[in-house]
Amino acid sequence: MRPVIAYPGMLGSFSCAAAQEAFPEGVCQGYPTFPEAAQAVMDGKVDYALLPVENSFAGIVQLTYALLEKLPLHIVGERTKTVRHQLLGVPGASMADVRQISSHPQAIAQCDAFLSKLKGVQLIPSANTAISARDAAAKGDPSFAAIASEEAAAAYGLDILCRDIQTSSCNTTRFFILSRDGEPLATPCKATVVFTVKNEVGSLVKVLSSFAASGLNMSRIESRPLPDTTFTYFFSADFEGPMDPAHLKTAMDEARPATEELRLLGVYPKNFSQGRNT
Repeated sequence: MRPVIAYPGMLGSFSCAAAQEAFPEGVCQGYPTFPEAAQAVMDGKVDYALLPVENSFAGIVQLTYALLEKLPLHIVGERTKTVRHQLLGVPGASMADVRQISSHPQAIAQCDAFLSKLKGVQLIPSANTAISARDAAAKGDPSFAAIASEEAAAAYGLDILCRDIQTSSCNTTRFFILSRDGEPLATPCKATVVFTVKNEVGSLVKVLSSFAASGLNMSRIESRPLPDTTFTYFFSADFEGPMDPAHLKTAMDEARPATEELRLLGVYPKNFSQGRNT
């Protein structure tokens, strides 16, 4: 059977394109918000949810990690996508007409150098880049533009007023593929854990050393404040290496005494594409 994949946004969004690239034989369904896409997995309406988790320029997507903290979902795959932002307007519009630009806050942040050069232009945050494109088409106003993808321009009949306006030439977004069970979509080579450390000297070092001793290389670590606490933080970290259960259990068991909480979010393949990964 063809898998059904939820993603936040709609046709023309980068999440939609990433879902289609990861599951070329799947059925991709857009949902208005991140929580609704995640909840669709929880409710059994879809097989997987694909959510953006990190951008190479703008940093992590806090909402995705917040959902992983609240919901018993597992990371079973990862997908990356190069992101190229276009400034879109109604047919016949020009740059001189633009007075308002709408897009997702992450997209606005990723185009800061271009936007900083515009004078007298109001930036309007939206829930999704494709929603901004759809709204621009619906308004039919030459002064209202959107930052979105080339696919969104085609989907909603818009002109590209200015191409590739992203600040970073290697602008890339990373997505997690989430499931109700923990079975990786292909042979895993990465793991993501979240943890809080004890308030003791060397606790963080002990945690990281435990994974290193098991042959796992830390490729990313991030700290974030814990809600409803004062200057208390939890960490999320990615590790690469042998992901067989024995290695992972050893690393987790060795690290646990230095933590208040330690949770494995999933083991998974890198840049998954159905039919290509093994």
